[in-house]
Amino acid sequence: MTRRPRLGLRARITAIFALGALLVSSTVAFAGFALVRREILADFETTARAQLFRNALQVRQDLQNQPADAIEAALGEPDENPNEEGTGLDLDLILGDLLKPNSATELLVLQDQPRSSRGLQLREVPSDVQEIVKAGGAGARRAVILGQPRLVIGVFIAQLGAEYYESVSLQPLQDTLDRLRNTLVAVALGAGAAGAFLGYYSARRALQPVTRVSNAALAIAAGDFQTRLDPTVDPDLAPLTTSFNDMVGALRARIERDERFASDVSHELRSPLMTLAASIGVLEHRRSELPAPAQQAVDLLGKDLRRFTRLVEDLLEISRMDVGAVEADMAPVVLVEFLQFAVLHSSASEVPVVYDEADAELLVMADKRRLAQVIQNLLDNATKYGGGAVSVSFSRTGTHVRIAVDDDGPGVPSADRERIFDRFTRAGTDAGRRDIAKGVGLGLSLVAEHVRLHDGRVWVTDRPHGLTGARFIVELPIGDPSQFGEELFA
Repeated sequence: MTRRPRLGLRARITAIFALGALLVSSTVAFAGFALVRREILADFETTARAQLFRNALQVRQDLQNQPADAIEAALGEPDENPNEEGTGLDLDLILGDLLKPNSATELLVLQDQPRSSRGLQLREVPSDVQEIVKAGGAGARRAVILGQPRLVIGVFIAQLGAEYYESVSLQPLQDTLDRLRNTLVAVALGAGAAGAFLGYYSARRALQPVTRVSNAALAIAAGDFQTRLDPTVDPDLAPLTTSFNDMVGALRARIERDERFASDVSHELRSPLMTLAASIGVLEHRRSELPAPAQQAVDLLGKDLRRFTRLVEDLLEISRMDVGAVEADMAPVVLVEFLQFAVLHSSASEVPVVYDEADAELLVMADKRRLAQVIQNLLDNATKYGGGAVSVSFSRTGTHVRIAVDDDGPGVPSADRERIFDRFTRAGTDAGRRDIAKGVGLGLSLVAEHVRLHDGRVWVTDRPHGLTGARFIVELPIGDPSQFGEELFA
């Protein structure tokens, strides 16, 4: 059993376009963001290193020619000798005058004494950067200090035996990168949505020929053999259009040929059947004069002849429907009276007609002869296959009326509930049997054809409330009340 895909072809094409666009845009966005982030951070660190070296050089020049005692005095506590004359060397002023356009905070470690004009603490400098600087090199590292991302860089000033550090906030840069990332995500999602729209549009355009073929096939299945595909100049679709139209033409010719054959055969059989019926009638009239074996033969011939005659009549009726030579003669009908009359003149004349008193005056538009045949065929079918009909009922459902025929048989298997309305079809254990006590397999097919002429539908289900048996339901439109005249069925 072929598993039906969860998504249609158009939805799958749309999804492929959307996922493809999203994948490509996401890959480009991710790669672009990674490259931009790397370049921005590299440029930022290069600029910060250049500033560090320039400021370290400035500190060295300011302190290199100063006397040792002046430097020691400058490193002392500010309030250590408040009454003494100042040395003229102010480290805080020197450090505060350094150029720091990136708002960096600095730290000078001179003679193991840390000094900063902006509050950078030695403990905030990563230990690995301190080790590199103490070894005489220059180090840098990105770290989170007091909950904020920062770049800490340092260099060793050999002439002073000092360590100089600067810490630069990365938060503005991080905010910029976050905005860039959000923008790229939005662009990727937008590209995915654009891909979905493009996929839907492309699928719709690409599947238009398939849609036209599908609509044409549905029209042909409904019996409109005049349907054709419009010619196209597309070299890829032209063979499909031509082949489809040729197929429809050949199918129509074949069906018409078969219908004419069935009609012709049925007509040709009527004359010999009438002759045979007359002959059998004579024999049955003088049956008592015949010996017992001949009486039995006459009985068998009579049953087969009546069955054959019914078959020919049904075939003629179906053939006229197939060629469209049948039109429903619609007239207003009081449904309860009509059903009572149809049941009375059927093989199950004792079956009750059940209805709601509120629907006692319900009127429908129907072809009386054909609708009567529908009811009689359903009652005959119940008698032959369903242990006999137990009731005929009807009820209003909106703008339609449902007529139900219940039987007391074994019911119809689910697998056969559509097939039994095909021609020459029986269900269940009767399938394939030739039993003259039963029908020829055209009764329910005629029911379906007559109901179709009324723009209705027929189906079979189980009897409600867990009762044994089958229920055949005929649903018909009630019709426009303005069409109802004074002449009703009686």
